[in-house]
Amino acid sequence: MRKRVLSQGIRYGKEDVNELESASIKVRDIYDKAITMLMRNLPESMWKSWAVQRPTQESLSAGGENSSPVFQKWIQSPSGWKCIGCERHYVESLTPATEKEVPDKREYIFHNGRFQSMLLQVLIWSQFEEIALFHPFLGDSPFYDEEEMEVISTYFVPTYVSEIPFQQSGKPFKKHDMRIPVFQEFISAPPLLVHLDGEVLEGTWMTGVYVDRGHFLGLGPYLKNTDGSRTFMQALIN
Repeated sequence: MRKRVLSQGIRYGKEDVNELESASIKVRDIYDKAITMLMRNLPESMWKSWAVQRPTQESLSAGGENSSPVFQKWIQSPSGWKCIGCERHYVESLTPATEKEVPDKREYIFHNGRFQSMLLQVLIWSQFEEIALFHPFLGDSPFYDEEEMEVISTYFVPTYVSEIPFQQSGKPFKKHDMRIPVFQEFISAPPLLVHLDGEVLEGTWMTGVYVDRGHFLGLGPYLKNTDGSRTFMQALIN
């Protein structure tokens, strides 16, 4: 694949922006629907055993002290735009509830939610495959409706807690080494060279999409450097 060489920003066509705006909101809604289902059915002990902060209901709604944008990670693959995960940034006060809070001494810890995001990808894809396989025989209303199933099929990436499905299909995959290993179909991101402050940075082109519940907030394209770090760039719309 030919490398793109840029110096200031990454250009997006209006059709791409319109698609990402619509798709990112639909993807966020599916994430939130899955989280809400988990919150209703999983006990607190399960969240602790996964070492994952249990999401609060406020974090799933627009506005409010705990509400924050979601940063979705998208790749423009040969078969179209694909969302490979997201980052939710939760804010947690370190001041014990029993102590009197002193505003100038409050501390916060930020959780990017990567582990939770990958587990949600596993859950959503598992539900998608199960519904696609068994719904014609069951007759009950599935968890995801027809439109949501189309969104998952189009924009989500097959994700499992085992590499066996990829070994059986022969598709390339990437292993995410976390508390529970997660295996995701490998989507090749376009290679990219960036001229920045006299330096030439080499990596791959990723598109971050900021979205609140029901609201597209903008694009955050970035170069994913070879060391895994990110160099954010300006989104230029044609």
